[in-house]
Amino acid sequence: MIVLYILAYVALIACVAIIVAKMVGYLKKPMHLRWEIYPVAHEAPERLKHGGSYMEELDWWKKPYHSSTLGTLTGFLKEALFLHATYEHNRPLWVRTYPFHVGLYLLIGSLGLTVICSFCLMANYLGWFLQLCATLAMLCNVLGFLGVLWGSLSLIQRRMTQRDLRKYSMPEHFFNLGLFAVFSGLGLIMSIIGPRWFVMQGAVFFAGMLTFKAVPVSAVYVLYLLISFFLFIWVPFSFMGHAFMKYFTWHDIRWDDVPAQDSKKVQAGIAANLNLPVSWKASHIKGDGKKTWAEVATTDPTKQDKE
Repeated sequence: MIVLYILAYVALIACVAIIVAKMVGYLKKPMHLRWEIYPVAHEAPERLKHGGSYMEELDWWKKPYHSSTLGTLTGFLKEALFLHATYEHNRPLWVRTYPFHVGLYLLIGSLGLTVICSFCLMANYLGWFLQLCATLAMLCNVLGFLGVLWGSLSLIQRRMTQRDLRKYSMPEHFFNLGLFAVFSGLGLIMSIIGPRWFVMQGAVFFAGMLTFKAVPVSAVYVLYLLISFFLFIWVPFSFMGHAFMKYFTWHDIRWDDVPAQDSKKVQAGIAANLNLPVSWKASHIKGDGKKTWAEVATTDPTKQDKE
């Protein structure tokens, strides 16, 4: 049983380490290429309606740049909670992926409630608050596992039968979804057969982790934990690790349109990029791995050929 707890600590530390490493790796990379595809969430409401931009204004570069924090937060939450873009542009995919995401959110909520239950157990408190948290966790477990199971199986079906999507489906996509199907299927069975037992097994295990005492749990729950540990390590490392990079991919790439003239950070990023070597050999670039982007931007390779 001690080995199980060691694996739990390793999985938790590895999960955090991989997420942090991904974020640090992104921040160390050259400045991203901004999309500048409108509308962006932080634009003024009157412009959001038609997909407008501050660049529509006459002499916009002479005016102060404005960004709505509330608009950014609203746009981010709308996408994170409801997958709004997928709903608008790919409804058949949305009915499959949305239950999957909501199921994960519910399971995360259940995890938090189970941890609260573990604190109650450590305090020898068995009152109404513990019972309330356990009941809510039971509800989240059943609905969450159902959502993930439906989502993972239907997404596998979609990737296998939808021709355009099948072209871009790799073995890892099917492995990830299959793994979640097994995880959620096992969790759903245990949550239906013994809903309160399942929550209390988790609470007892977390209490053992927090007090560094190897409290025994049932064999079937050990199997569930082992799959969970693997997911904790694998998900941040896999394609699904995009979930932890949403801030960067949305706020920092899709929505970032700060004028270079107003940002020393952007100016420094552009200057650094201009000094990077170019290996792109297209006729209008003619990079050789030594020529920099600054040289490309200040010369005309096609004109040089004519000369």
